[in-house]
Amino acid sequence: MDPKDYKYIGKNVQRKDAKDIVTGKAVFLDDFTLPKMIFGRSLKSPYPHAFIKEIDVEEARNLKGVHAVLTYKDVSQDYKMGWPPQKPILSQKMLYVGDTVALVAAETIEIANEAIDLIKVEYEILPFVLDGLEALKDGAPQLYEEFDHNIVTPGYPPFQKDGAFWHLEIGDLEQGFNECAFIAEDTVSFDKKPAPLAPEPPGAIARYDGDENYTVWATSQSGYILKIINSSVIPNSDLTVKTFNVGGSYGNKQSLTVPVMSAVLLSKVTDRPVRFFQTKVEQMTAYETRLGSQVKAKIGMDKDGIVRAVKADWTVDTGAFCNATQGQVGVGIGEAQLVMAKCKNWDLDTNIVVTNKQPAGIVRGYGGQELNSCLSLLIGRTMKAGNFDPVEVYKKNYVSDGDEYFWRDGRKWKAHSIDYTEAIEISAEKFKWTEKWKGWGTPTWTSEDGNIVRGVGCGIIGNADVGEDNTEAYVRVSPDLFGSKAHVIMQTNITESGMGQRSNLAKMVAEVMNVPYEQVQITDPDTMQNPTGFGLCGSRGTITYGRAVSNAAVDARRQLFELAEPYLEVPPEAMQLENYGVVTKSRPGKFVSWKQLIPPDLTITGYGKHTENFSTPNFFMVFLEVEVNKQTGQVKVVHMLGGTDAGQVIDPATLEMQCHGGIGSASLDTALFEEHIIDPATGRPLTYNMLEYKWRTFNEFPTFDTVMLSSQFDTFMFKALGVGEIAGAAAASATMQAISNAIGVEVAEYPATPNVIFKALGKM
Repeated sequence: MDPKDYKYIGKNVQRKDAKDIVTGKAVFLDDFTLPKMIFGRSLKSPYPHAFIKEIDVEEARNLKGVHAVLTYKDVSQDYKMGWPPQKPILSQKMLYVGDTVALVAAETIEIANEAIDLIKVEYEILPFVLDGLEALKDGAPQLYEEFDHNIVTPGYPPFQKDGAFWHLEIGDLEQGFNECAFIAEDTVSFDKKPAPLAPEPPGAIARYDGDENYTVWATSQSGYILKIINSSVIPNSDLTVKTFNVGGSYGNKQSLTVPVMSAVLLSKVTDRPVRFFQTKVEQMTAYETRLGSQVKAKIGMDKDGIVRAVKADWTVDTGAFCNATQGQVGVGIGEAQLVMAKCKNWDLDTNIVVTNKQPAGIVRGYGGQELNSCLSLLIGRTMKAGNFDPVEVYKKNYVSDGDEYFWRDGRKWKAHSIDYTEAIEISAEKFKWTEKWKGWGTPTWTSEDGNIVRGVGCGIIGNADVGEDNTEAYVRVSPDLFGSKAHVIMQTNITESGMGQRSNLAKMVAEVMNVPYEQVQITDPDTMQNPTGFGLCGSRGTITYGRAVSNAAVDARRQLFELAEPYLEVPPEAMQLENYGVVTKSRPGKFVSWKQLIPPDLTITGYGKHTENFSTPNFFMVFLEVEVNKQTGQVKVVHMLGGTDAGQVIDPATLEMQCHGGIGSASLDTALFEEHIIDPATGRPLTYNMLEYKWRTFNEFPTFDTVMLSSQFDTFMFKALGVGEIAGAAAASATMQAISNAIGVEVAEYPATPNVIFKALGKM
C-alpha cells in the first residue's frame, strides 16, 4: 500500500479504550470477582537470610474464617520457581527480607491479616550478602547448594535453542587494542536496583480446575509469558491466563511468579478461587527490581573515533532468585554491540549472581539499560581522551545496514534496511547540540557567582528485540445477521497496559479490509481462546503483532477475492475491497457484498503469523541539559530531547507518549535519585513508601522535545519498526555525561545524589 493512501496509519485516532478509561468503565483486576472467592495473604521474613527452626500455625488455622494456612511442611519442595528451577515456593530457608514464610487464605483480607499475626516463628539467623561482587568471593554466604560461589547456571533454553549464550568472544582482542589510540578502563556500577513501581500493584486470582489445571486472572501485561514461566513451577501443571486492562507495568508485571503461585497453591488446597494482591509496601520491598550491574571493562577507540576492542566482565546481581535473568543478559550483550557495531574484537563475559536482596526481574529496558549505563561512561572517557564530539562518535559507531552482531539467541544476525544517521543529525540540530557543546568538562553556562553551572550530554541505545518471539493472529469476517455490513474481528492475545497498541493494530486491519477503524473489534486477552501472543513486552509489538494481524487480514481478503471471482469475472489482482464488498478496479459498478459471498451463518477467517527475526534493530537517542547547584549538590534537568526513527509511524500521539515514557519508569532518574536503599546492618529495605523512594512528580518534568522520523524500513507491509522499551534507556548515561561536563569533574556513581556531587567536587 502507498503511505499516501492510508486512512488511519500515520494519523491520530481516538483509542478504542479511551472513553472507558476516562469514564471509569474500563475493567481492571481489582474490579473483577468470582463466586465464593476468598483472599490470600502471606507472612514475610523479617531477615535477609534465615532458617525456620520452629513454626506454629495452629492458632491461625483455628481462627474463624480461615480456610487454609500453608508452610513449607505442607507444600512439595519440588515446586520450584526461577530458571533453572531453584527456589521452592515455600521453603524452610529464607533468602531475603519479604520472602514467604507462610500463606493464609481466609474469607476476608482482615481475617487473613489477623491469622498472620497469630503465626509463631523461631528463626536461626544466617550471615547474608548484599553485593554481587562480594557474593562471588570464597567464604561468602551461599544461597543455593547448586550455585557454587552463588553463580547461576548460564543460558535460557527458550531463547537459546542452540545452547547457552552468556559470553561474547570474537576477533583478536590484543590486536584490537593495538589499533587503539585511546583506551579507558575501570569498574562501573549501576547496582541500586530501582523499579518502576506501577500504580496498580502485582496481583492475581487463581481458580483450581482439577488435576493440575488452573485458571489465573492477573495484572500481567503478558498472559502468555506468565503461563510459560509459571507452568514450569508445579510439574505437569497448566495455566489458562486471562488479563484485563493493566494499571501500568513498564515491563515489570510479567510472570508475577510469587503472587501467582501463592494464589495457585491456596486455590488448590481450599478448592476456592483465591485473590492474592501485594500491598504497595510489599511491591516496593519484596517485588522485582531492575538488575544490579557491576562492570569491569576496558574499551579502546582508534584515532578516528571508532571503537576497536572491548573487554568486559559483567556481574549481574539478580537478587534472591533468578527468574530467566539469563535472557536479559543475552539482550544486554546484544545491545552493547549495536552501540559499538563497528568493533570486531570482543571479550564480554558475564556472571549472574544471587544475593540476599529482593529478586530482580524484568523491567523496561530488559538488561540493556543496565549494561549501557555502565559501558557508555567508559566510551565517553575514550571520546574525551580523543577530544571527540560524542554525536559524531555515535554516528560512526551505531549499527546500520550490513553490520553483524550476536543476539540473545547466540546466533549471528546482519542488520537489514536500517540507517539512523539522519535521525541523529536532525535530533542534534533540534537540540542545538553544536551551539551548546563546548567540549569535555566545559559547562554550557555558569552563573555570575559560579555556583550554578549547566552542561549537556547525550546517549544512544537500540534493541533488535523489536522482532522477538513468534506471534499469531486471526482476522474473522462475520456478516451482520441483519443489514449488509459485517464485523471484522481481530483475534489475538494482547493486553492493554497503557500504550494504545490494541487500537494501533485495529488501524492496520482497517486499512487492509478497507473498513472503518471503529468497525474492527478485538478479542479479550487470554491464552486459551486466542492464538499465541507474548503481549507488549520488551520492544516487541509493532513488527510482531503488526505483521501477524496484517497478514491475517490479507489472508481474509484473499479468500474474499477467490469467492468473488465467479461474480466479477476478473482475477484477484484486479479486485479491491470496498463498502463491505468486493469491486473491480477497472470496471466501476461491479460489486458483490461479503454477505453474498460468505455462506449463511458462516464466517471467513484469515490467519497470519510473525516468526522471530532480529535483523532490524531500533534506535533511540537522548540529548539533555542539566543544571547543577554546586552549593547544594542538586541536579535539575532543564531540557531533554528524545530522537528516533520508528519506521512508518502508526499513531503519532502514541509514539510521542512512548518517548515521554522514557522519563519515568526507572529510566532518566536512575541517574539522579531513584534507588532502593538497604540497611547494610540488617539487610532490610528502607525505601518502603513513596516518600522514602525518591520520585519525580509531574510538576518537575523538564522541557521535553521529540524527533520522530518515519522512514519506510523493510520490516512488514506497513514498513514500521516501533520504539518500545528503549525510550529513555540511554538517559541515565547521558545525564552522567552532562553532569560531568557541567562541573568539570567526572561523575560515575549512580545515582548522582548531592553526596555524590559533593564527593566529585572534593567537598566530602
